[in-house]
Amino acid sequence: MDPTASETFEPSGPDRRTLLRYGTLAGLGALVTAAPFFKSDGAAAATAGGPETSAPELKLTKFRDPLRIPPVMRPRDRGNHDELTVRMRTADVTVHSQMPPVRMWTYEGVYPGPTIKTVSGRPLRVVWENQLTGSIPVRAVDFSSPTGRSPDPLTNYPGTAGTQVVPGVSDLAPWAAVHLHGMLTGGGNDGWMENLIGPGDVQLSAYPNDQAATTLWYHDHTHHVSRFSVYAGLAGMFLSRNEEEEALGLPEGARDVPLFLSDRNFDVDESGALAGRLVHKVEMIGPQRLMRTHSAPYTLVNGVVWPYLEVAPRWYRFRIVNGANSRMYRLMLLADGQPVPGALRVIGTDQGLVGKPVAVEGALNLSPGERVDVLVDFSAFRGRALKLVNTLEGITPGTSNKLNDLLEPDVMQFRVTDQRPSNGFVLPQALSPTFKRLTHDDLPHDLAQRWVVVVGPGSTNIPELWEMEEVDAAGITFPSAGIVQVQDAEGTVRTLRRTAMAYDDGKTFTAAHGSVEIWRYLNLAASPHPMHIHLAHFQVLSRESYDITGFHRVTRGSSKPIAFKAAGVLEAHELGEKDVIRVGTAGQITPNATLGELVTVAVRFPVVGRGVHHCHMLEHEQHMVRPLVVSPGAHVQAAAQMHAGGHH
Repeated sequence: MDPTASETFEPSGPDRRTLLRYGTLAGLGALVTAAPFFKSDGAAAATAGGPETSAPELKLTKFRDPLRIPPVMRPRDRGNHDELTVRMRTADVTVHSQMPPVRMWTYEGVYPGPTIKTVSGRPLRVVWENQLTGSIPVRAVDFSSPTGRSPDPLTNYPGTAGTQVVPGVSDLAPWAAVHLHGMLTGGGNDGWMENLIGPGDVQLSAYPNDQAATTLWYHDHTHHVSRFSVYAGLAGMFLSRNEEEEALGLPEGARDVPLFLSDRNFDVDESGALAGRLVHKVEMIGPQRLMRTHSAPYTLVNGVVWPYLEVAPRWYRFRIVNGANSRMYRLMLLADGQPVPGALRVIGTDQGLVGKPVAVEGALNLSPGERVDVLVDFSAFRGRALKLVNTLEGITPGTSNKLNDLLEPDVMQFRVTDQRPSNGFVLPQALSPTFKRLTHDDLPHDLAQRWVVVVGPGSTNIPELWEMEEVDAAGITFPSAGIVQVQDAEGTVRTLRRTAMAYDDGKTFTAAHGSVEIWRYLNLAASPHPMHIHLAHFQVLSRESYDITGFHRVTRGSSKPIAFKAAGVLEAHELGEKDVIRVGTAGQITPNATLGELVTVAVRFPVVGRGVHHCHMLEHEQHMVRPLVVSPGAHVQAAAQMHAGGHH
């Protein structure tokens, strides 16, 4: 099927369900091509703001180009299900008007890919068609800092001077595996990372699409090399709607704006001018060559470097996705250089609407893979310009920090038109009557307990993800490799033993279909990690800080218990249904930190099959990943009985 062909829908009557499915405009095709750049609603009016210079080394003007809205794809009705074809194509993409187009691997020739819009409750079948050509359009390089972290690393700047080529990347062929991140679908349709399709082949995926109205995203999930394939451009957004959401009368049309955040670096030519080539650049520290978390100096919003958006003095809805490889965005809205407390009001998280709007008083911390749905009221800023910035803990919002790869903190500019504000929207006091915030008291006390421990680089010089089981401490010598003791807030000490670490280790976590489990993520490393679970969704129950001085980094075990320090506070975007959670302090990474973090989540397993759970920092994904199996409950019980009875 040709996804760009026009198709006119002619509903039999103007019922609400039909309008939800097909939109209110006649002539919607499978691919609705948006104008090249976003146009504001309302009458033309004077606005403040304008282009600004960036750091001289970055060579581009900020806020020169308007925000681009990705085209929309809507599936076709096939009776009892909807259907869509999405093509992967190699394309040259304009990311800034002052530099040449950038060669990328894309969905449908655009970056990010088209926004797929569906209606919750309509099963969806997608044909993901691989039409990619050539080897991967990414130049991967690294550089060494033998004496420790550079105070001003080369990752702050474009080009490859002072670096060396990472072998084996430039020849990567266009194999692909598409994961619709956050879709609750069985393992056979989840985009298993080793079930690859080459050029000319297709991935056929059937999605139940019966979850809450929400913002998901799709991206490549090719095992071992997803950090390069997603960086090459294979990512896009997926929105589902339902009648509950429609009844709220939220801002729509031009005031319902997707914001897909990512960071990139680019090569330079012989003259030093920016060239249209992607550069993936990382710093390797010390004689062990430990890889620092990837960060790039250019922030892209919807594929445009530091764009601007003209808005009316009204309420707007922004669906924000952190699609960066590893960068955590700590977002603030500034007016005249000062933060605007409560400007961002969270109405939804990874998996749908929350019960009521929650104002963000400080920064909105969004780690890779997380999504957030926010409302912003621009009516108080008529004729003014505001900035959305990325910042770090301990620095003045809007200022740079070279040590932590924040040479240019600006994300985008909002230009508020000088016209009379509209009072047509009132912020709802209640959002989703079907959402229920879980507490410990809502959960049975006999739930299965899982422990996942994140530790810093070991003998292989990479961070590690340990699956653990609780054991008796009798006869164990401390410290011992893979043994960690944890003392909770009540003083109870648990002894945990590592059961698996590498991807192909045995003893996979197996959950029963329809069950709920408690997972405890303990971070013993200095760096935060965003943890993602396939085939499931969860609510975050608590965030607590722990003293991790008892962990012996050489022996790889605890010499004294990892001890509870204090209860933490969940952030506004952590109060709803989720599939990614940051474990570790957001903001500035502190080397040799003595505080770790324990995050407890209640996980539901509504689908069956083989999936994975992993860190969503893509530079960690190939080694901080473990299989996960969800089986029918009777199968799990039968397996346990046969094992206990010695049957084979």
